Amino acid sequence: MRVRVPPLAPATGKKMQINLDKKEGSQLTFEVKVPEEEVNRLFSRAFRKIVREVQVPGFRKGKVPRKIFEQRYGQESIKEEALKQLYPLVYNKVLEEEKITPLIYPRIRVVKFSEDEPALVKMEVVTKPDVKLAPYKGIKAKMEKVKVEKKEVTEQLQRLQRTYAEYPPLLENRPTQEGDWLALEMRPLLKRPTPPRKEVENFWYKLGSDQLPPSFHKELLGARIGDEKLIETVIPPDHPRKELAGKKISLNVKVKDIRKEKLPELNDEFARKLNFENMKALKERIKKELENIKQKREKERVKAEIVEKVVKNSRIDLPPLLIEEGVKEKIEKLKEDLRKNGLSISSYLKEQNINEEHLNKLFKNQVESELKTLLVLDKIAQEEKIEVTEEEIDKRLQLLVQGENKETKARLLKEELIKKGNLSSLVERIKNEKVIDFLYEQAEIPDKIT
Repeated sequence: MRVRVPPLAPATGKKMQINLDKKEGSQLTFEVKVPEEEVNRLFSRAFRKIVREVQVPGFRKGKVPRKIFEQRYGQESIKEEALKQLYPLVYNKVLEEEKITPLIYPRIRVVKFSEDEPALVKMEVVTKPDVKLAPYKGIKAKMEKVKVEKKEVTEQLQRLQRTYAEYPPLLENRPTQEGDWLALEMRPLLKRPTPPRKEVENFWYKLGSDQLPPSFHKELLGARIGDEKLIETVIPPDHPRKELAGKKISLNVKVKDIRKEKLPELNDEFARKLNFENMKALKERIKKELENIKQKREKERVKAEIVEKVVKNSRIDLPPLLIEEGVKEKIEKLKEDLRKNGLSISSYLKEQNINEEHLNKLFKNQVESELKTLLVLDKIAQEEKIEVTEEEIDKRLQLLVQGENKETKARLLKEELIKKGNLSSLVERIKNEKVIDFLYEQAEIPDKIT
């Protein structure tokens, strides 16, 4: 992950003193001494910025003397603003002087920072670790033979049959039967008032399916059009309406309509409607498509196995800080996903029957595996001079857009990705795919799928 570097601060008289305090592989800790002259300049600049927004009786806006400002508001706000300017100053100076490129934004800790004296800052930087590649050409792997069973063709044919099903209205108001499709209107009966909400009208439910809890099947089997039932159910904990999530409620359910599914016959006439000569030709096409899907899956499985072997046998010393940041990122993403569904991390841990320590360990293993894989693929790309061309980027973007004028849409998408700084992620993904394809081509695999 690359970081966005803030603009360099203007050069000053005295130079900063940058010393390498500690080195653990590609994790470097620098001790930076910022001269008193520069510290005072930061405080002065911070005051000039803050005072522009301050109104003090008897003074024009932005013209309050510093002494008066500090008597009224104290010095802390000036120091906080000066700190904001200190971080990019130190950060850029270390990168410039030491000629390093960090993988993640460094950790910066201010040890000492006061006006009229030098500041002391410690900065931890993670650069790309050394990768000692294992032999990656000629990896041996076995490809399983792909076979499509007759049962699989039949199941796919039945799914296709249901796609072309018809649902004519009943000629009589008979009781519902297993497999009927019911149009339901549902109104929750809540004990406390909730914001006005329109009833759910014509929610189609197949009687006997797992679309709704078993209580619906029990109450609605044998009902007729117009019947109303009071059904109790428990709302799933991930329901978007937080006032309902996980609660047991009563619903007033009305049967609005009943339809019987009418499936077309699986014969030559059905096949001809789909532009096939006969049912045999349709089955052959289905079988061929299933074979292609299985071959693609098997090819991807073998590719993953090859990458796993290369990564396992390569040597990489991952910086602890890089792992920590990766774990933190995963935990924050999990919390955000849970928040969107009205859940908390504590409820998730309880549901999964794990504690925070166990979750951290799981994420740590994931992060280590992901980082090692990415670094190995990146190293192979360097060794083999595998790069991504503009043409390849444009082709991938055209696959991501829909509708007409794909070239124009892809160009606009590219401009947007560049503007937001996200194009590099797409380029990295394409490059990794090319490396994996290279490893697959170089591998020793009997009956290799091309």
